[in-house]
Amino acid sequence: MARQATPAYDRNNAQLYVGDCVDVMAALPAESVDAIVTSPPYAMQRKSTYGGIPEADYPAWTVRWMAEARRILKPDGSVIINIRPHIKGGVISDYVLRTRLALRDDGWAELEELIWYKKGGAPLGSTRRPRRAYESLLWYGKHGRSYSAPKAGGVYRENVGSGAGRKGAHLRTGQVGFGVFTGVARVQDVATVSTGHQKSDADRATDHPAPFPWQLAEWCGKLICPPGGPILDPFNGSASTGVAALRNGWHYIGIDAVPEYIEMSARRLDHEAGKAAA
Repeated sequence: MARQATPAYDRNNAQLYVGDCVDVMAALPAESVDAIVTSPPYAMQRKSTYGGIPEADYPAWTVRWMAEARRILKPDGSVIINIRPHIKGGVISDYVLRTRLALRDDGWAELEELIWYKKGGAPLGSTRRPRRAYESLLWYGKHGRSYSAPKAGGVYRENVGSGAGRKGAHLRTGQVGFGVFTGVARVQDVATVSTGHQKSDADRATDHPAPFPWQLAEWCGKLICPPGGPILDPFNGSASTGVAALRNGWHYIGIDAVPEYIEMSARRLDHEAGKAAA
């Protein structure tokens, strides 16, 4: 008999579950989720407030929860993981690199390394290095043809491309392309989202040690989640992905091992839903 999971929160087109993400995902139907957008623990960097995973164990731990992610993802679904390694002993810790290779060995297609440019972020990192202003958004699919909508978050431009040949002068002949047209351009591979955005009205009731802006989750969701599709965050935290889901009409599923954070997220989602209804 298949396991079942009971949500601690089930309203506003969102569900929140308390528990280990592997156990909860194991109780969800196969091929039922379009997209996963998440920011998992950064090894032991926040162990005092949120626990952590030893660096030596991180690749195997990630492969384990991503195995359940693969099962519940639809055939053309995909995952975006927000992460960045820290400096250890003057050099970049290698656990993220080893994790990326472990996921490839486990059969995941690494579709792209996208960038979150944290415009206006705090001057973090070693004073012996340039200030840290970005984090990676690692994008994985079951294969190389996962669903994506790069124009969903794009903007209107006067010069999107050329209707005949390459845009601009040809490298060898010097011929200039023609048929330039206007329209919505694809998003770039850099999401410019200030960390200051997380101080928005929707965040004031939260007290999570490692929140990330809902605008970042929105950027990722627009890229990989079809309209109205289910989007899941196995490390729900303060439900930033949930806020993005409510604002964009996606069905949200959030999982967190800490009951306090699920209660906090429930208040935040109720607040967000109330604003939309006002």
